[in-house]
Formats: sequence, C-alpha cells, structure tokens
Amino acid sequence: MVNLEFLKHSEEELSINITSMIDVIFILLIFFMVSTQFKKASLPLDLPRSEETAESEQQDSTKVLAVNANQMELDGKIVSLEELEPILEKMYSENQNLALSLECERTVEFERIVQILTKIQNAGISRIGIVHDSIED
Repeated sequence: MVNLEFLKHSEEELSINITSMIDVIFILLIFFMVSTQFKKASLPLDLPRSEETAESEQQDSTKVLAVNANQMELDGKIVSLEELEPILEKMYSENQNLALSLECERTVEFERIVQILTKIQNAGISRIGIVHDSIED
C-alpha cells in the first residue's frame, strides 16, 4: 500500500517570491531614467530675410505726447487741444503703424485726459500706451 500522507506533502505548490526582484527592477528603472540625457533632434537652419519685414519695422514709429497741467507737447513741439486731432490725422495717414505714447503728470485733470484720448481715437490711432508719474512722490 501507498502511503497517502507522503503524497500530500509532495503535492504542495512551489512558488518563487519575486517581491525583492520587483524592487531591484524599479531601482534600475529609476537609475536609468535619471541618468539618461534626452537630446532634441534639431537642424541648423539659415532662413533668408524678407525685405518687407525690414521696411515695416522702419515704418513702425512711436510718437510721444507729453501732457502736464499747462500744456501738451507732441515730440517736443507744443500743441493745443484743437490742433491735436488734425496733426494726428495727418501723421496717421502717412503711417498706418503709428503708435502713441501718452505721458501724463499726476496734476492733469481726468476730464482733460478723456478729451485728449477722444481726439486720439477720432484721428484713428488705436495703438496707445499711457505712462504716468509714480504715486510714491
């Protein structure tokens, strides 16, 4: 007769513990990810320059309108509120890329600034930068 007790012990399932192997694999993966250098594939290109962009950059001009409590100066020339709109219309018709920098002192009344902005808008200029004195004075 065959010993059944012996067969039960021999039929136990054999297994390999792979927990430590998984740890080693993750450590190697992290090492290779950190130590690898990624390079961007690029080609040096020497593109030709367009003549139109050079001309448009030259035509792009900025005028300065300085306003204080007593007077206005457009690029160093004193102008009145009535003269401002026709002068700006003429400048804008000569150069559609005209930009205007409006420099105001703190002493200028808000109503006057609104009048000046209205004249600038009526002249067709939409590129306006407003600069003011610092409040810390």
